[in-house]
Formats: sequence, C-alpha cells, structure tokens
Amino acid sequence: MIVTRIQSSAHPLAGEWWQLYEFAFPACERRGNKWHAEALGDAAFHCLHLADAAGFVGLLSYWMLDGLAYVEHLAIAAARRGQGLGHRALQLVPEPLILEIEPVVDAATARRLSFYESCGLVRLPQPHVQPAYQSGHPDVPLWLLSRPALDAAAVARFEEMFLTVPMRYRDADSR
Repeated sequence: MIVTRIQSSAHPLAGEWWQLYEFAFPACERRGNKWHAEALGDAAFHCLHLADAAGFVGLLSYWMLDGLAYVEHLAIAAARRGQGLGHRALQLVPEPLILEIEPVVDAATARRLSFYESCGLVRLPQPHVQPAYQSGHPDVPLWLLSRPALDAAAVARFEEMFLTVPMRYRDADSR
C-alpha cells in the first residue's frame, strides 16, 4: 500500500482524499474545510491518503494522543471494498488504538461492527458521545471499540484527550 501523509490542504492528493471524506461521512461526523486545514497542521494528526498500483484506495485519519491512537476516519473507495484493504489500513495504526462506530441498528451498521471485530477490535462498555463537528448538527452517541481492550481508566483518559485535542478543530459554534 502506498501511504501518503497529507499535512496541507494544498497537497496534490488532498482533493481526492476530501472527496471521499465528504461522501463517506455525514456532516455531523466531519470537519468543515477551515477546521480540517487547521487540524492538518497539528503534529498529532495523521491524515493518510491510501493508494496502490491500481490507484486510490481510501483514507485514514488518526490522532496520537499520549501513546493512544484514536482512529477518527477510515473509508475505502466503494469500487475497492471487499479486497482486504480496510484490514490493511488498520494495520498502519499503532496500538493501542480506539475508534468510534454507530450503534448497530441495521444490516449496514452490523456489517461495520463485524468488520472491526474481524480486525481484532472489541466493543467497550463505556458510553460515548461525539460532539458534532459542525454547528447546527446534533451530537452523536457512538460505541467505542479498541485493540486491545482498554480498561475504564484508559477510556477516561481517552475521553479527556478527545475533547481537548481533536475536538478543538471543529466549528466554533458547536463548541
């Protein structure tokens, strides 16, 4: 896999990354352009463009938060799904890692949970709410998954860092 870290919205691959980002995630779960551009300048933020010899594969973004990797976004291009690329992408993230998913309410969310479980992640019992990234959208109740399983103290540490690092890069009206 060809992994390119994007650290500026002027990067030649940023447009392709952004197009999938906007397609794959609802507005309440993604930053606006201005805030994304600011996050790109944060050394803790890893915004990765994923490709292979056949072309664009997908996107992955994660934050390094005091030794814990928080996977913020992972999306594989629709035409490239089912090829093991999501599994390979998650192998790029150092452990321990934590991420959020929507609660299982239908076949699509059940498939998403099954995918992450097949990657060795386990669901954590602690409740979690992601503040909306953009004003005018509701906060989002999500489930936490991690690899390996994190104890309650590690999850509490994550929640504190989550609110002070990645969440500072969002629409000021939603803070």
